[in-house]
Amino acid sequence: MPTSTKDIRPSLRFLPRMAQLLSLLAALVVASVALGADPVADSAAVVLAGHARFTVLTAQVIRMEWSLTNSFRDRATMVVTNRRLAVPSFHVDHDDDGWLTITTSHLALHYDPRSATSFGDGNLRVTVLSVGHNSATWIPSYSDNDTSRLTGTIRTLDMTNGSVNLDCHAGGPDYIADSHCTYGVGSKRGYVVLDDSLSYELSNASYPWLVPKGSAPSPGHACAIIPPNERRICGANIASEDECVAVGCCFDDANPLPHGFVCYYSPQSSQDLYFFGHGRRFKDALREFTAIAGPVPLPPRYAFGVFYSRWWAYSDVEVEGLAADYASRHIPLDTIVLDMDWHLTFYKNHTLDQAQQPKGWTGLTWNKELFPSPKSFLQHLHAEGLRVTLNLHPASGVQPWEESYAAVATAMGIDPATKRYVPFDLTNQTFASAWLTLSLRPHEVNGVDFWWLDWQQGEDWFVAHDQARASLSPTLWLNHVFFTNPYHWPQSKTRPLLLHRFGGLGSHRYPVGFSGDVEASWASLAFQPAFTASAANVGFGYWSHDLGGFLHGSDPELYTRWIQWGVFSPIFRTHSMKDVHADRRIWKFPDPFYGIMHEFMTLRRQLVPYIYTAARETFTSGVGLLHALYLEWPDLEAAYDHSDQYLFGSAYLVAPIVAPLNQSTQTATRHVWVPPGLWFDETFGALYSGPAKYTAQFTLGEMPRFLRAGSIVPLDGSDSGSSLGAAQRLPALLRLLVVAGVPFGSGVVYEDGGDSDAYTTNNEYAFTVFNYRMDVPNLGVITIEPVAGFFPTMPTARSYEVVVRHVRPPMSVAVNGKLLGNDGSAVDHWHYEASTLSLHVQLQTPRDVTHRVLIGLVFSNATEVPLNNVAGLFTRLQRAKSLLDDAYVLQDDVPALVHAAQTPRRIEFNVSSFAYELQQLPTLVQASRDQVQALAITSALKAQVHALLTVPTVTRDDVTMVA
Repeated sequence: MPTSTKDIRPSLRFLPRMAQLLSLLAALVVASVALGADPVADSAAVVLAGHARFTVLTAQVIRMEWSLTNSFRDRATMVVTNRRLAVPSFHVDHDDDGWLTITTSHLALHYDPRSATSFGDGNLRVTVLSVGHNSATWIPSYSDNDTSRLTGTIRTLDMTNGSVNLDCHAGGPDYIADSHCTYGVGSKRGYVVLDDSLSYELSNASYPWLVPKGSAPSPGHACAIIPPNERRICGANIASEDECVAVGCCFDDANPLPHGFVCYYSPQSSQDLYFFGHGRRFKDALREFTAIAGPVPLPPRYAFGVFYSRWWAYSDVEVEGLAADYASRHIPLDTIVLDMDWHLTFYKNHTLDQAQQPKGWTGLTWNKELFPSPKSFLQHLHAEGLRVTLNLHPASGVQPWEESYAAVATAMGIDPATKRYVPFDLTNQTFASAWLTLSLRPHEVNGVDFWWLDWQQGEDWFVAHDQARASLSPTLWLNHVFFTNPYHWPQSKTRPLLLHRFGGLGSHRYPVGFSGDVEASWASLAFQPAFTASAANVGFGYWSHDLGGFLHGSDPELYTRWIQWGVFSPIFRTHSMKDVHADRRIWKFPDPFYGIMHEFMTLRRQLVPYIYTAARETFTSGVGLLHALYLEWPDLEAAYDHSDQYLFGSAYLVAPIVAPLNQSTQTATRHVWVPPGLWFDETFGALYSGPAKYTAQFTLGEMPRFLRAGSIVPLDGSDSGSSLGAAQRLPALLRLLVVAGVPFGSGVVYEDGGDSDAYTTNNEYAFTVFNYRMDVPNLGVITIEPVAGFFPTMPTARSYEVVVRHVRPPMSVAVNGKLLGNDGSAVDHWHYEASTLSLHVQLQTPRDVTHRVLIGLVFSNATEVPLNNVAGLFTRLQRAKSLLDDAYVLQDDVPALVHAAQTPRRIEFNVSSFAYELQQLPTLVQASRDQVQALAITSALKAQVHALLTVPTVTRDDVTMVA
């Protein structure tokens, strides 16, 4: 048996995991190249057939166009921006009946090129060759009645309390028009068809703008020849006859389609469809969707830190004091959000402005009473490491009292002396240029980092103001203009960021989302995890929510749970209404709430390296940082049934607590589906093999989360320095959380400058790979590979802390062949933390990042003892003792509990007792339960202690496969 890590030889079993990492790293380079989008497909991918044009974009995606005049589109649209992909292998054949067949490795498309009518059941069908163990065939009439399609997302959750409808067609055309409701790009059926027929095109200019739409041919009397069962929705948001006929479709409100749709394709309608035939390989579908619709940009690093927002009339002094309050308490803070009181508001005026909006709701001019020197104020916050965003409600355009009025009015041909306001019309490029440069750019020059576009702009407003354009989502267009603003981002040389609402397919290119003002309730909290995961099905993976709820709410338990969920959500942003009782500053709450929230917000800071790495993977793959279980296990029905839990990056399975505590036990019972694989329960310290059904009781300070065994999670281990702006800083000490349990494990950390586009334009980024192997008894090797890549601010040396969870104490630890001490006297040392069953290897001496670090572990041949739930019991025994101490229970009355609670300390003083102490623990815990039950204390306290000393129940799940 080997006695040294030198005896471990390379193993072929390690190669697949390394191959996966190499594939990931190669994909990073590919994604950078893919940003050079070209809307014109390679001619080798194009097949012309009668009035149809087919473009084989991938083996699983075929573009299908039909035009009576053979006029096909080659410009980018608001949804699809890139069609020049590597041409896949495919074959074109004609049968004896004249039908055309295009066959790829995954699809078989059949079309009758002799057809003189637009796509319909009689001339087009596509077969997906593999859906589970079967095949599936699509015909056009199937498009509107797919009950198996994944949900997507909607524009906003404004004014909601709990769940909302995500079944778009069930809401009808009016609902879709105002909500921009969009289905996901996958279906259990194995295929979806994205209809891009009515999308606006974009010009090929360096700053792409809308291309005016030509008129479509009138359907005339041809509508009558389409059988009712073959009618297909044309423009799901179209509810008027004028709009319908203008785009060349048929209108029939006397005999509407199901759910009230009144506009359907005519036999002459031009069509532009994208067939996605990925079976249930939903991650492939997202990857190829973002290949043609544009990648999900990587937000600035600071965006993954902590936002503070509140609708409040703060002054500059108060905001600066707020930042100091965060710093003095060592609470992370990265971005200050100023709601509308930064500008002139006229609250007491109670009149409408010239745009018929409440006067002061729109504002472009600082309130100099509150901010006498905005530039100095912004400079101060920047010096503290903070970023700043300002709220905008742009509906009123530019009113006469605004500082920029005269300049914008003149640019728009309005005499400023008339005091006639400048209407807001961002589809007018002249207005857009004037407004962006004259009204907004001065604020950006003074230090505003990005904008919060806070406007409930469904299509209703634009219809009311005669600015509606058929099939143009106003929300999506506003987001496009702001995110691609040529007068802001190139000048500031910073990475674009925007807080906004969802505008339909294509919105994923403009992160991040602002979900709107929800009621502070358990129902609102419970809906947000599933809502966020569903949005990732259209690539919109960066919803930020009003943590704590916007409307009302001062329940400390609810807020604590909301903070916990926020830590494991894409964007952490608290917010609340102008109500003194809806204060979201965590120090306004007593312990234990404050302490728990502080702990979790600190965890958010520590998670930034992991989150940022996962966000880079989203840029590469299109799969959201937070995504649903069925993206990973699409053939298991249970993955669809448990929408209240999700994956957070590649390592974490998270199941937030979204219901109040049981008042008797002071715990919340949580049922979790553990997916296939081996998972580490962070709360109780246990490894579980899935698929399994898991039930446990969690205290207020606990949140169910599991780590995939074999993961190495990079964390920010730097505890010194200011808590302000910490997310943007690269950690001087990188903490690696190693989750053992399987023979081989790996991880990676991605880093770049954090706030520029150089990661795409100049390939300025770096990654560091970590791996471990514990395939030889009593030996382990952890490797930190040399950094690969470069960016100008990359650290040249770094300290490390390696934390190995769920292991027994080692006999020795060596780094690059040199033994480390474990007495803590040296800068570099190791120690064993018995309370968490964790080995800590402290490498405080900065090490050259271009050199490999090899950590060797040697364990004894001691008797193996079960480790599951031990760490969790250690924590809970201490908690139980504290509860009994508070009730004046004497230690002589619960000697077993006192002895059990001190077990970790005895182990740390005498590591050789490890096996013996753990063998005694089950007996001690049972004796503790018995002794507590015999006490003359309240039944509620007994129930609390009993719940604390109860470990999870886990049973094997007999999974049901998707049919």
